[in-house]
Amino acid sequence: MKKTKKPASARSLLARSLLLALYIAIMVVMVLSGRRHTILIDNKDAPDGSYMAIDGMEVQIDNLEALEYYPDDRDKAVVQGQRHKIKVDMFMEGREFETTFRIPFGQDMILLSVPKLAAGIEPYFEPFTVLESIASEAANEAPLSFGGDSPVGPEEGPPAPELIQ
Repeated sequence: MKKTKKPASARSLLARSLLLALYIAIMVVMVLSGRRHTILIDNKDAPDGSYMAIDGMEVQIDNLEALEYYPDDRDKAVVQGQRHKIKVDMFMEGREFETTFRIPFGQDMILLSVPKLAAGIEPYFEPFTVLESIASEAANEAPLSFGGDSPVGPEEGPPAPELIQ
């Protein structure tokens, strides 16, 4: 004798659907709250001079230890979650402020410019990737040699493209 399977009742389908929705909701919460991010805290002048580095400040992100920064300083903070609080005490100017921000989903590392934040310039943070940083640093450096051990100066290297006729 063959057993036939009964169709699932509406009540059991509803229970299974709710359980699936609960599992998905728990997974989303765990991904958003458990993901770690690196925030590079930057205190540098703008290349175009639109804002200046802060002379002396103390920065605290979330409940991490507050660190002091002076012009041209950069340090990192490793945080967990998407929403963060930053507290800045500009002790040389006698001013302090506090704000919150969200790191976009999918970003592992951001560069947060505290002088831009203090000046009210949006966006005060931007995505940061190590490969872009290395490439831009390499582009700013002159080549050291062309196959030999002696450095190549401007007179010894190949002619510049605009000088070739």
